[in-house]
Amino acid sequence: SHIQLRSRSSSFAELVDACQLSEVPLASTPCQVARLQVVRPVAWIHVPKCGTAFGNALMYLPGMCPFLPPGYLLDGQQHEPAFVGHKTDLWCPGSFSYEGRRDFGDHYGVGGVYKSSVEGHGFIMLRQPEQRIISAWFHDQKSWPFDYFGRPAKNLLEYAHIVSGCAVKMFTRKGRNGCCVDYDPAVCGSPEPATTVEVTLAKQRLRSGFVFVGITDEWDLSICLLHAIFGGSCLATDFEVVRLG
Repeated sequence: SHIQLRSRSSSFAELVDACQLSEVPLASTPCQVARLQVVRPVAWIHVPKCGTAFGNALMYLPGMCPFLPPGYLLDGQQHEPAFVGHKTDLWCPGSFSYEGRRDFGDHYGVGGVYKSSVEGHGFIMLRQPEQRIISAWFHDQKSWPFDYFGRPAKNLLEYAHIVSGCAVKMFTRKGRNGCCVDYDPAVCGSPEPATTVEVTLAKQRLRSGFVFVGITDEWDLSICLLHAIFGGSCLATDFEVVRLG
């Protein structure tokens, strides 16, 4: 995996370099520990409808959340990332970065904080775009700018035209998730489509600034890869569906 070294201790950084240059197995425990230490605090970029359950896998990586209440899980209901936000630093000290955002698992755009808190720390799950949009449509038109239009989308096609390019907008713009009363026309729910320049920048940031990129269509494989790189055993909760669709 490509890991950009930043302000972690030189000993961990040197070990990561050694792991990359040698024939040490990917799942070597010392290498896993060093990789995770180097990339903390983790910046989880949570694209809507791309797996809230990924937050559970991150929280239960070795040493990430030593003070998490036993058995605690994000469940898409009373235990949302939004409700954990103010407790993240208490339960998971130094493990998650959410500079300029509400909480560690929100849908805010990170264009304004990419350099300071995402580059070299980014974790993300991505999904086939049309499937993501269809899923969001059936989730009460997730990210649709109700305040802007004053009404729901007339149909799936109109909805898709507005919320397409969500990941690109999140990578390159700053603001809230464009939903409900906190509408901010800067990210997913913006009527302003993603530009060619933004697409190019988003691709560049995804390649160079993210240390883990998973694919929801290959969820099991992605989770196993996460553990192979950063340690810990696969848990049954890593594979549970938090939100249907």
